[in-house]
Amino acid sequence: MKNEYWGIVIDRSLRDDQILGNLNVIAKRQVGTWGFVLVSIGSDMLAATLAMLQDNMIDIHDDCWYAHFFLDPELIIVYQDRVFAVTVDRSTWTEPIEYGIAHGIPMKQLDFHPRTVMDARSFFNATGT
Repeated sequence: MKNEYWGIVIDRSLRDDQILGNLNVIAKRQVGTWGFVLVSIGSDMLAATLAMLQDNMIDIHDDCWYAHFFLDPELIIVYQDRVFAVTVDRSTWTEPIEYGIAHGIPMKQLDFHPRTVMDARSFFNATGT
């Protein structure tokens, strides 16, 4: 699975969650009213997938959400109208965190977790992926 990005999409962030059928869904987890979806995409499909997600995310002026994708050490944070390419190192997150806070996301939700394959497997209890 070299060059496979793993991503976290929250189903409530989408106007139409049927687009998840266009992605390789690895696992799902429900936490309260939020449905977390773990997906994988090849690096060759990254740009098209991010554009598809952005086109289907709730308008940022209505409610701000993000999805994020990772391929160590890269971390890509996708808001409805912006994409930030940083690393898994927290010291690189200043701009996407400030952007999220400015659009009403609480700081505690801007942890971009999980952001490694090991963290994702643990969070989704997906040992066989």
